[in-house]
Amino acid sequence: MTETTPSPTDAIDLARRALGHVLDVDPSQLREDSPLPDIGADSVAVLVFADVVEAFAATAALPSFVVDEAVLLHARSVGDLAASLAWRTPASAPSE
Repeated sequence: MTETTPSPTDAIDLARRALGHVLDVDPSQLREDSPLPDIGADSVAVLVFADVVEAFAATAALPSFVVDEAVLLHARSVGDLAASLAWRTPASAPSE
């Protein structure tokens, strides 16, 4: 399995939607460069974000969706949260 990142637009939209749900704010108020502490997202909110975004992905039938915990733990902005999102895809079979 290999991991692929979603398009930047898809990733930021999913991150904004999930974080908006966690913080109970309109996702349109969350910019990619919004610092997490400035919008009230502490370390607990970031962990809940991971759970919420995985639930949203499951609802959208994205079973191979993953959150890169190493990236997530160092997130400082909404854009960083978006950068933690990836999808696993089957590795291509080697050509003969």
